[in-house]
Amino acid sequence: MWIDIYRKNWDTIQTHFNVQNLKYLCSAQEEDMALKAGSYHLNANSGKLSVYTFKEGFLSAVAHDLLIDVTNFTIKLSVSDASAQSASVEAEISANSLKVVCAMKEGQQNYDALKEKDKADIEEATSKDVLHPSKYPTINFRSASIHEKDGTYHVKGELTLHGVTRPVEFDAKTTTGKDLKGRVTIAQKDFGIKPYKALLGTLKVKNEVDIAFDLSLS
Repeated sequence: MWIDIYRKNWDTIQTHFNVQNLKYLCSAQEEDMALKAGSYHLNANSGKLSVYTFKEGFLSAVAHDLLIDVTNFTIKLSVSDASAQSASVEAEISANSLKVVCAMKEGQQNYDALKEKDKADIEEATSKDVLHPSKYPTINFRSASIHEKDGTYHVKGELTLHGVTRPVEFDAKTTTGKDLKGRVTIAQKDFGIKPYKALLGTLKVKNEVDIAFDLSLS
């Protein structure tokens, strides 16, 4: 009888101990996955800021989706000890710093599809017919609010592109507390941009463009 009572009490103690350990581990993991407090000044050496464009039109079968790198940008991120709600982010991109990396096929990078001259021609068309960097030299973003939930930071703010300012929002995640990844889709026409087209419109770039970032805060 006494042995049974002892075993029952010991099982209760072990269960309580394991639950408390689990709570502690979960809490520690959540803390590790949160952004570390501080002021961060990021640029092209901190990681990747990329643009993805997508083809459409009658001749889309002979065209390419594209991966384009932003080679000149600055991001200022401020994270306080209090909460994500007091965090802020500002970004500035040089509009003439977009460089074609490669074509994309079914979501995979295809480095053999484009020659260097093809890339140069696309970059020239992007500058001349789409972004007009001589008139609109920078692209700017400023956050208005940041809210954290379950390890995801929901960011709302204003993006100024091609001389037009519009509200945008997106999610960003950190896996280590020292990195930041996310993706946002924008519509070119919302910013007064006419998506590039050729051959009487039979070959076009879709209105929607994806902007992705993968940055290290260390």
